[in-house]
Amino acid sequence: MTLVRKFINEINIAKSVRIALYVLAILILLCYMTQFYVAYAIDELQVLPRNSYILINILRWLTMATVGFSVATVLFGARRSHAILIVLALAVGIMNLILYKENMIAWGMGRESSFPSANGYAYTPWRAALFVVEQIGLILLSPLTLYQFIKEKEYAQFKPLDALYILLILIGTLIIFFYGYFFENIYRVFNQEIPDWETTDFSVSHIIFLLLNPVLIIGLYFLYRNKELRQKKFMLFSLGLGSVFAFFYCRMFYGPDPSNISASAIPIHICNLATVLITLSYTFKLRSLFYFTFFVNVIGTIFAMAMPDGSYIALTQGGLRFWYNHIVVFVAPILGVALQVYEKPKLKDIGLAIGVFAVYFLIAAFCNAWFNSGGIAVDYFFINTNFYADKVHWYDCALRKEPYLWTIHLFGHDLLFYPAYHLLVFVVFIAFMFLLWYLYDTIFLVADAHKNLHIKKKLLKEGYADLKKLLNGRSIKEPLYEEGKGMIEIKDFTKIYAGSDKPSVDHLNLTIHDGEVYGFLGHNGAGKSTTIKSLVGIQTITDGQMIVNGYDVAKQPVETKLMIGYVSDNHAVYERLTGREYINYIADLYMVSQEDRDARIEKYIKMFKLEDAIDREAKSYSHGMKQKLVVIASLIHDPKVWVLDEPLTGLDPTSAYQIKECMKEHASRGNIVFFSSHVIEVVEKICTRICIISHGKLMCEYSLQELKDNNISLEELYLKYVSSQERLD
Repeated sequence: MTLVRKFINEINIAKSVRIALYVLAILILLCYMTQFYVAYAIDELQVLPRNSYILINILRWLTMATVGFSVATVLFGARRSHAILIVLALAVGIMNLILYKENMIAWGMGRESSFPSANGYAYTPWRAALFVVEQIGLILLSPLTLYQFIKEKEYAQFKPLDALYILLILIGTLIIFFYGYFFENIYRVFNQEIPDWETTDFSVSHIIFLLLNPVLIIGLYFLYRNKELRQKKFMLFSLGLGSVFAFFYCRMFYGPDPSNISASAIPIHICNLATVLITLSYTFKLRSLFYFTFFVNVIGTIFAMAMPDGSYIALTQGGLRFWYNHIVVFVAPILGVALQVYEKPKLKDIGLAIGVFAVYFLIAAFCNAWFNSGGIAVDYFFINTNFYADKVHWYDCALRKEPYLWTIHLFGHDLLFYPAYHLLVFVVFIAFMFLLWYLYDTIFLVADAHKNLHIKKKLLKEGYADLKKLLNGRSIKEPLYEEGKGMIEIKDFTKIYAGSDKPSVDHLNLTIHDGEVYGFLGHNGAGKSTTIKSLVGIQTITDGQMIVNGYDVAKQPVETKLMIGYVSDNHAVYERLTGREYINYIADLYMVSQEDRDARIEKYIKMFKLEDAIDREAKSYSHGMKQKLVVIASLIHDPKVWVLDEPLTGLDPTSAYQIKECMKEHASRGNIVFFSSHVIEVVEKICTRICIISHGKLMCEYSLQELKDNNISLEELYLKYVSSQERLD
């Protein structure tokens, strides 16, 4: 007894329940899938009284949805799907057993047995047994899921809004796991014959189905982009499994004889195969299969939907199955990458896809030859007929005639191949794969830009709420730190770029006051531009704080930028604008009055001698003239802080002198000039204070007067710290 109690105590009940759920889900799925191998009487005739017939059709739809939903929930479900499964599986299982007799009559079409049913149809014992096992499995799922629901305390996470989500999940499940014959069967209740619903290509219904593709991609992307990975997989796996159900529900055998198999029902055709591959790739993370669907199947689906048989546009089982499967095959792979379940494809991934495609192509060619040699007409991937050639009006394709035909004798069969034609189709398809890759890449760039914008908007919204709390009732346009007015404060600033472990700038501390021309010295790559770009708000701050005239750079980005005039190190301008148009454009951004801008433009174009060029397009300007234009634009709003990154590089002596004089004049009016350079002579002439930075660390900080008083050469000081990285005590 002691050993028994010890064994029971060691059993992990939660783990056992989880295993039991997996086993039950697989068993239910297998039982349900075996039903697809034989036709239903209910899909041929109204075999029950009207009310019972309608009820059984509704129950067939609910059963398909419940089976699919159960498998998806066991694999990827969370609290909402668990709550649905507890009720849905139990209810559907019990209803099916209560209506056991009606279900058996509805199945009917099996071979004759000792189990008679209405209208001369019969069901077989093995089908009845599998049906009962399936329903018992569904019923057992309910208490096991309920145990997990209580064990994980998922009930405690429920909110009032979850009721709406549960309703939407139920509706989505019914759409994904649709019963294709439902519409035909319900129509049969009120009419004797099914109408001819076939339409021509590019009819209204065709266009509607085509438009569903981008609508679904965009809609599902926005609905799931911020969801957990498990929820994304739940949706994508459900789409794949729903398309598998839709495909296999097509009478895989003709009548009761299992030897009379329909070759067209075997999932070798490209779009039919994709339904299986999508489901597998989202279940087991199979990269090669996924990227095969991502490239090959998407292309095949585009062609198939653009040029369908007219009958596939009808609201019949065949038409609905065609459109549902092809829409899923198009939508699911694209969403898989868009929602980051799989990474964006790289060159090696398209190589994987081509490898799988080559294997598939050979299998399709062999199966076509094998089945056709046995008298079963199939055309997997449409390479056994003139299908592709006809689409490009090559009606008399020479590559499908002698001497390009091969006949291979194998196991008593004469297998016919078209190697030249097959190779041409294969190469063209690969070319389309690379074209699609280019298209994907363009779409991803747009998607990434949109995602980054969304993240920035979210961060701004959160930052705005935090800022209001910190200001404690003051206007958001007021500086956060009143004591920081009239200075730049850089506190423990650190910047680490993505993909790097080493800081570009490491805990930098600086304080710069009104009236100073502050020189920021360092070698190329020392961290000068990194610091400046963070100060002016071009890039984020990894750690630390930057304050400009009392405004926090990270928390008050707009107000901070209004305080700053910035001259970058690349001097880029809009080259199709004239100099005057460009300056006015910048003045508009900073909300400078017309009177002030006109006065400043006249002042600076005379100072920099641009009178003859100011009304010409900037593309005609020399490097020095563009640099002057950028300087004028940075001063047009008379900024409190003027930041310049290597402003004198490449300038002639006259232009350099003009900019240096402008820097002195701006600081003399009580403003701050902060500029980076590695030209010692310039710094010595115009700066009041300097610091030296090397490899992201502050080496030293001095006033120029202090250096003169101590007879210290700035050049020697610079070389000492840049070369040795020693810190001055």
